[in-house]
Amino acid sequence: MPEKLGIVSRRGRLTAAVLAVLLVASAASAIVLGVRYLGARADEQARDSALSSARDYVTTMFGYTPKNVAAHVERSRKVVTGDAKAQYDKIISDTNLVAEVGKQKIISEVIIQDAGVVTSTRDTATVLLFINQSVTRGGNELVQINPSRLTYSMTKDDGRWLINSIDVITDDSFRGKVEVTTSVPSGAKPIPGLGRDPASNSAPAPTPSATPTTPSGEVPVPTP
Repeated sequence: MPEKLGIVSRRGRLTAAVLAVLLVASAASAIVLGVRYLGARADEQARDSALSSARDYVTTMFGYTPKNVAAHVERSRKVVTGDAKAQYDKIISDTNLVAEVGKQKIISEVIIQDAGVVTSTRDTATVLLFINQSVTRGGNELVQINPSRLTYSMTKDDGRWLINSIDVITDDSFRGKVEVTTSVPSGAKPIPGLGRDPASNSAPAPTPSATPTTPSGEVPVPTP
């Protein structure tokens, strides 16, 4: 009888040990799966927040009226950094944007046709945006519609997405869709588009048939 009790006791200890190992393995597996889920969820949230921020920034940066242009410029300056900051500041300075928008009573409206995240991590993202920028001057009818594609390269700093690079994508076929519905008033200055210096544009110049004509002596609104 004592021998049988000893065998039962050893079997009990062995069973308990096996159960303990299985419990540890199950717990470890659950932890790994949980970490992976949380990581995937964090990546998804970062991607969604980057896209939402980019959509907000582009409408503020390139959409304005005489009443809100100063506030929009100030807000936009807070979300650009590095090369994008230098690029944006140059646009505002060279075009004297705030003063000219008020003087010419310019209204620029941005409609986002589509947008999506090209690449992303929890702290970096590249967002592609398809937009239409419509412009009116002095209460006139629609002057110009500029369809544009651009990318924001973004980094997260202290929980906030900042734009560190702005790249405008253009080609002849896209420029050919630009529609001018009325002429630009005499003496009016160009309205800044998306900040690309024409001298730096590596895309071929559009053919005459793809470029809307402007009456002699009047300054056209530039396309991005």
